[in-house]
Amino acid sequence: MPRAEEFKLHKDSFEGWGWRRMFLPPETLAKNNTIVPIMRVKVVYPTGVDLNCIRGHPVVLITGDGDTLPTDTREFESWGIPHDLYAVNRSLIFHERKVDHWAAVDLEETIWFAENVNSSVAPGNHHIVRHTIGEVPIAADVCWEMDYEWENENQKLVFGGNSGYFAVLTALFMGYQKIVVAGMPLNRNPHWYENKQDYVGPNWNGACYTNWMDFKMQSPDADKVKSMSGYSAFILGQATRKWLNG
Repeated sequence: MPRAEEFKLHKDSFEGWGWRRMFLPPETLAKNNTIVPIMRVKVVYPTGVDLNCIRGHPVVLITGDGDTLPTDTREFESWGIPHDLYAVNRSLIFHERKVDHWAAVDLEETIWFAENVNSSVAPGNHHIVRHTIGEVPIAADVCWEMDYEWENENQKLVFGGNSGYFAVLTALFMGYQKIVVAGMPLNRNPHWYENKQDYVGPNWNGACYTNWMDFKMQSPDADKVKSMSGYSAFILGQATRKWLNG
C-alpha cells in the first residue's frame, strides 16, 4: 500500500484528477452541452483485469459518509445477507471489519486512506481493492474512466455525480447482481463522523441529483440498485430484505 509521503511526492501526477477537473463558466456548459448523464464506467488500468477475482458475493453493500451510515448499516446487517463490503471515502473506518473495496475520486481522500488505514479496517493484513477515476495506478488498484460517446472535449471535464455514484457504477461493471447503498441520503446534514453543532453537510448541486435520477430512469441496470434511506431511496427505491432474497 503506498504511503502518504509517496502521494505527496507525486502530487503533480494527480493534476486534473477527479470527476470535476476544472471550472467552466455557465455559457460554456450550455454551449457545449457539457454535463451529460453518465450510466457506465470502464476499466483503464490494469488492462485485462479479471474482476471475478475481486467479487466474492452477488450482493454488495456500498457505504458513504452520510449521517445515516450507522443506522443504515446496522439495519442491513441485521438481515444476515452474505455480501461484499465496499466503502466510499471515510466510511471505511466505521466498519472495523474486513472491507473488500474502497473508492475515492479526489486526492485528499486518497492521502487520508494512506495515513489512516490500519489493522482495524484491514484485519490480517487483508488487501483492500482501491478504485478511482483516472489512470493513476500509484493511488489505486483499479482505475476507471467514464464510458460515453463524447461530442466534444469539454464534456469530458465535468461530471455532476459523487463518489457514491461512481462506486455504484463500478460495482455494476464488476458484476454484482444486487447493490445496496447505505449512508448516502444525499441530504445536507453533517457527515456521520462530524459534530452536528459545529459542521454543515455537503451542498449537493442539481447535477448530482440529476445523475441519480437519470440513472434510475435510463439505465437497464437500475433495478439492481436500492438504497437504505434518504433521497437516494426515494430515487432508487427502498432496499428491503425481501428484495434481496427475491
